[in-house]
Amino acid sequence: MKLTNVLLSLALVSLSTQLFAGGWIQRSNFGAVGRHRATGFSIGNKGYAGLGHYNGTGLNVIYKDWWEFDPATNSWSQKADYIGNNGNGNYGVISFGLDNLGFVGGGQINTSPEFYKFDPIANTWTPAAACPSAPSNLYGFAIDNNGYYISWNTMYKYDPVLDQWTTLPTLPFSVGSWSSAFSIDGIGYVKDYYDLWKYDPVTGLWEQKAASPGSAVSASVSFTHMGKGYVVSGFTGAWSDVVSEVCEYDPVNDSWVLLDEFPGSSRRFAVGFTVGNRSYLGLGTNGTNFSDFWEFTGTIGLEETENPLEITAFPNPASDQITIKHTLNQDFTLTITDPSGRIILEEQAIAGHYIFIETIYLPETTITR
Repeated sequence: MKLTNVLLSLALVSLSTQLFAGGWIQRSNFGAVGRHRATGFSIGNKGYAGLGHYNGTGLNVIYKDWWEFDPATNSWSQKADYIGNNGNGNYGVISFGLDNLGFVGGGQINTSPEFYKFDPIANTWTPAAACPSAPSNLYGFAIDNNGYYISWNTMYKYDPVLDQWTTLPTLPFSVGSWSSAFSIDGIGYVKDYYDLWKYDPVTGLWEQKAASPGSAVSASVSFTHMGKGYVVSGFTGAWSDVVSEVCEYDPVNDSWVLLDEFPGSSRRFAVGFTVGNRSYLGLGTNGTNFSDFWEFTGTIGLEETENPLEITAFPNPASDQITIKHTLNQDFTLTITDPSGRIILEEQAIAGHYIFIETIYLPETTITR
C-alpha cells in the first residue's frame, strides 16, 4: 500500500551511465538479426532502419523487415515490411526522411529505379515517382525537405510535394559507390575517399573543402550532430581492413578532427541517423554481422562524467509521488538504496526528463540516512 509520508534522502540516490570514451552510449540492440547494407533515417522524434542482407554463411539472405526506434523508451517495434523488389527485400538502397514521410528506393538486387514512400502514421508503403537512374550502393542527403543523391558526376533531386525528380547540372567531380554524405544547416556535403565537397542548393554551386584526415575511404556511416558532420568507421582497401575511427567536420572552421575511436566493433556498411539532438549508429559488418546500436552524445569523455551534479527531489517528504529533478545531460540509471545498502529501486531515465516515482515502490519505513 502507499505510504502516508516518505522521506527520501538524496544521499541514498545514485546515478550512473554507461558512457564510453568519445561520448558513446550503447542502446538496445536492433529489433531483428544483424545485417549490413541496411538503411535508415529519422522522421519526427523516431528513427527507422531495416532491409539489408547477410551473407556470412555463403548464402545471400536478403531482408525486407522495417523497424521503428523510439529514443524516449530505447525500444524497437516492427513496422510494415518494405514492398520493393516485389516484396522480396533489398540492400544498398537510397533513402531519405523528408518532413513526416520516409522514402526508399533502388538497391543492388534486381536493380531498378523503383522508389517507395513510407507513412509512419498509417504504417504503409506506397509507390512514388521512379528514380531517374537505378541507384545502387549510393548515399544521399536531405535539404529543406528535398532529397538528393549522386551517381558518378550527376546529382538528382527529389521533391516529395510534387513527387518529382529533377536532374541537376553536372558536378565538378565524380562519386562512385559507398561514399559518405550529410547536410548541415541547409548545405550538403559529400565525402569521396579523402575529398570533401560542399553543395549550396540556393546557388547550385559546389566548392571543395578541407580533405578528411581519416583512413577509411569507403562504406563509412555519416550523420550530423549539433551542427557538425561525422564520418565513422568504414574500410580502407580490402574488405577486412575496417577501422573504428570517428572524423568530425566543423563547417564553420572548415576543419576536421579525429576523435576517440568508436567503442564498438569496427565495421563497414553500418546505419546512422539523427533524431533531434541525438545521433545513432548500428548494424554493419566486419565479417560478423552486427545488431548492436549506439548513441553518439558528442565529444564528452569518461573523465567529464565526474563533474558536479545538481539533484533535487520534491515534494520531500511525499505521500503519493516523488519527482526527481537533475542536471545530468546524459541518459542514466537511477538507483535508490536503503540505509543498509540494499537496492530498493532502479529506474532508467532519459536526459532532460524528470523522474517520477510512486511511493508505493518505496519501503514502508521512512528512508533516512
